[in-house]
Amino acid sequence: MKNFVILLITFVFVSCSVDDGTIVDQNGFPDNSSVSDNENNDSGELPDNTVPDNSQNDNGVNTGDEDTFPVDEEADNEQDDDEMVLEGVSGLSVNATINSIDLTWTNPTMEGFENVIIVLNDSQSPQSTTDGTEVYDGTDETYSETVVEAGKNYYYAVFACYGDLGCSEPAYTYAQPCYTQLDVVFSIDVSTTMSDILSDLENEIGLVWDFVADNFPDETPHFGLSVFVDDYLLTNSGQPFASVLDIKTEFNNWYTHTSSNEQTQSTASNYDWPENSLDALAVSATDFNWRDSAETLRIIIHATDDTFLEKPDKFDSNITVEHTYDETVALLVQEKIRVGAFAAKIGGRLDNIDVEPGFFTDYNGKPSISEATGGEVYFIEDVKDGTIHMYDSVNTFIENVMCRSYDDK
Repeated sequence: MKNFVILLITFVFVSCSVDDGTIVDQNGFPDNSSVSDNENNDSGELPDNTVPDNSQNDNGVNTGDEDTFPVDEEADNEQDDDEMVLEGVSGLSVNATINSIDLTWTNPTMEGFENVIIVLNDSQSPQSTTDGTEVYDGTDETYSETVVEAGKNYYYAVFACYGDLGCSEPAYTYAQPCYTQLDVVFSIDVSTTMSDILSDLENEIGLVWDFVADNFPDETPHFGLSVFVDDYLLTNSGQPFASVLDIKTEFNNWYTHTSSNEQTQSTASNYDWPENSLDALAVSATDFNWRDSAETLRIIIHATDDTFLEKPDKFDSNITVEHTYDETVALLVQEKIRVGAFAAKIGGRLDNIDVEPGFFTDYNGKPSISEATGGEVYFIEDVKDGTIHMYDSVNTFIENVMCRSYDDK
């Protein structure tokens, strides 16, 4: 009977232990190596090795026991795609001449538009309403710059503005005022060795005429001609020729003259090799009927295959030169004339004299005529042997300077 009681008590103890949630080992003793997930420690806190179940699945959705909702991180970081874009002007165009720059555009129709601001910069396109000089503020659709300089860079930005909302992105345009008129005088050595040049000019002057007519379309080209040996002559009384046929005929007359070995205004022979470039350039600068230099590109195309003398020297023909080198250059600069020269490098009676000074190189320490006047110089032998064409060089020269201020040499 004692045995039965002992067994019964043991059974009850074991049963109570199991009901209490204590884990027992195989012998019925408590196993203290682990605790229930819900058991508190002595301080009433979760055991150190217990963490809340906030795990997520592969889609980023919380799978723990808490009542949580999926978090759309992409939506949280997304910027407002409906941010207002302010409408700018449209159809911006520009027309530039030596006298003005004219801008035209169409204003936006977007609600809230108040005014247009135009900013001018001389070195780059303005990036904001303060990046340069504000030249216009209003609601018109045109703007004119009436005081302009040939060859200067004019960079414009046009903003449409909406009061407190600010201004639109700019519309850009660029202008460089160019001359709309051109006067050209050909200053040609008509001594014996220049027959090829006169022939070329007669044959090619029509191509220069057409080029000028295409690039300066508002009027008939204004071409003049001065000729020289030891003396000089400004033909057609210093007036521009009325047609290309008239100037071609004049070139032909002087082409014939080259075989005579005579002066331009007398039958006196030409004995020596320097020619009178300085007086021919001077009379071209002062006596041709040039139009206003503020509106007109003025060019002299000078051609000679030898050097020159200067005042007070005389040629063998007893003709005295009337201008010094400095005086001639000063007249050209004063009258804002650019010289495109076709010149030789070796000359003299025996073709063994350096004749570059004054054309290709400095003359007595002074800049060459072409350099002093913002012009160009070409090797005349290249014309004679066909390496270059005079008309092509002349046209290119005109094109290079037609949008350049005379002061910007």
